[in-house]
Amino acid sequence: MKRHRLAWLLAAGVASLMAVACGGSDPDYVGDEPTPGFVPGEGIAPPRFAYAVHSNGDSVSGYTVDPTTGKLATMGSGTPWTTGSTPVCIAVDPLVRYAYVANSGSDNLSIFSIGDPSGVLTSAALPVATGDQPMSVAVDPQGRYVYVANLGDDTISAYSRSTVTGLLTPIAGSPFSLPSSADIAPRSIAIDPTGKFVYVANYGATASPSTISMFSIDTSSTGSLTPGALTGVGSIAAGARPNLITVSPSGRQVYVSNETGDSVMVYSIANTLTGGLAYIGFVSTPGSTPTGVAIEPNNKFAYISNRSTGVIGAYSIGQGGSTIGQLSAITGGSATITTPASPGPTAVAADPSGKFVYASLLNGGGIAAYEINATTGALTMVEDSPFDDSGATQSDFILITK
Repeated sequence: MKRHRLAWLLAAGVASLMAVACGGSDPDYVGDEPTPGFVPGEGIAPPRFAYAVHSNGDSVSGYTVDPTTGKLATMGSGTPWTTGSTPVCIAVDPLVRYAYVANSGSDNLSIFSIGDPSGVLTSAALPVATGDQPMSVAVDPQGRYVYVANLGDDTISAYSRSTVTGLLTPIAGSPFSLPSSADIAPRSIAIDPTGKFVYVANYGATASPSTISMFSIDTSSTGSLTPGALTGVGSIAAGARPNLITVSPSGRQVYVSNETGDSVMVYSIANTLTGGLAYIGFVSTPGSTPTGVAIEPNNKFAYISNRSTGVIGAYSIGQGGSTIGQLSAITGGSATITTPASPGPTAVAADPSGKFVYASLLNGGGIAAYEINATTGALTMVEDSPFDDSGATQSDFILITK
């Protein structure tokens, strides 16, 4: 049944976009206190590994990343690794020891340990059940909790996480309902760098407006007896069919791509106590069907993948005054992927050093790689890009780790 339902969504041009809905950022955790993910300066950490998800192959491929050139090299004969049915998203813990794959066809998470220094994935436990049709998974910045957006039953699954073994335990009250009956079809989930707030982009239905759900993460300091549980703090209107949500490394803005609106909306985290958002503007995309948004770690530039037209749009981010957080297109900075024909870039990811941007290609299964000009933010293709993805014919999501 799940295979038939997802095949229908693919025919409607939806499922391939859902696959990019993997939210959250992974700054280090130290002790029990949240630590911000934003570190000023040119670069934070060199990239080490890249993982690509293949929904049509029930697998994940692995690469090592050359931190100087940005080139990818397949990890070896062990890749790709088998997942559950129809994987759409992968997330790793802050120390890059464990990986979690959302399997939309089998309604579960695959759990892998990550070899050091190889990056090779090894099954670490039996799959963990989620809600119906999980589409996005995120690990909180301290590695304590894992959250999953379940498109099929309009819920968020929440788990406490062992930072030693990587194993997951459902949090009391999970799965959590969305704050409003208008919140339909959660498609992407993201966590702010302090680990206090969770945001969910709801794709919506024909007769309902699209929304963003806002949650606070309960902790002992908030008086909660169930740390990691989610408390809904309301919803805010989104654009036309939002498909990815991400929080800036500075922890001040939230960005949402709109699949049928050909735009990206920008919000500020206006209430630092509850995580409430305020709309501050939008920018049109240079191509059609924007599917992914990546903010490089220095918070200076943003990159948006446009599936239908094969363009990765490049934007500068306003740094002060009334323009703070706003996006401005970089003249001549965007990149058009020409190989293969009709590449269909889905997810886009900036590496932890802020030097490179990568896009998963729906057609051909490869990974396109571009170098970021540190001054202008413009993109230049990395030599030998796109990189073959272990013979895969379709790549739905790309994750770059430190």
